[in-house]
Amino acid sequence: MIKIALADDEALFREAVSGLLEKYPHLEVVYSVNDGKDLISEIEKQKIIPDIFILDLRMKYLDGIETTKILSQKYVDCKIIILTSYYSPSFVNFMVNLGINAFLSKSLDPKELIFAIDLVYEKGLYLTEDYAKAIRSKVKSNKKPNFSKVESLTKREIEVLEYICHGYTNQEISDKIFRSIRTIEGHRKHIMEKTGTKNTAGIVVFALVHKIIDIDKKFLEFKLA
Repeated sequence: MIKIALADDEALFREAVSGLLEKYPHLEVVYSVNDGKDLISEIEKQKIIPDIFILDLRMKYLDGIETTKILSQKYVDCKIIILTSYYSPSFVNFMVNLGINAFLSKSLDPKELIFAIDLVYEKGLYLTEDYAKAIRSKVKSNKKPNFSKVESLTKREIEVLEYICHGYTNQEISDKIFRSIRTIEGHRKHIMEKTGTKNTAGIVVFALVHKIIDIDKKFLEFKLA
């Protein structure tokens, strides 16, 4: 069961999305609120941490950007999908830097939303064409990457990083390299500390920008998985 939180100040749209998600037995909407402020308040009251947060970009009291920043600090492993009508290349580029797990337009096909939720839950990232282009642009503009961050990673950490980018869970990585779950968790923690990332999406973007993995290959893997 994937626990989902919805935050959108368009009540009719929010109820429509909630109704759509509830048709799928593996999805459960645990919070449906007007904005980020209400969302954080509800989590503090009920103590249920969602697996995925679906946020509107523009909300009255606490918008999607500020909510994302707060959630990323409070819940390091949280997965965030921005679902918005304010969809433009400039916003996509900003969201790449913010490290969200998916950036989607409200005009998308409902089936794609379900696909995106499942993929974000399983692999930590859903790449649309626009999101992939934004990462490509970031790669091209980053003419002088911070190689010190890359060089600070050990050979084993790079190996684990590559597995993370390919969507493997800690357990799967453990099975692959014959190390304990606790060891893999330690590697993941060190990777995030050394690269300055907060979640899987940030790790993948870091790997793409520093050419540790290939953008076109990764895009196809995430789309066709």
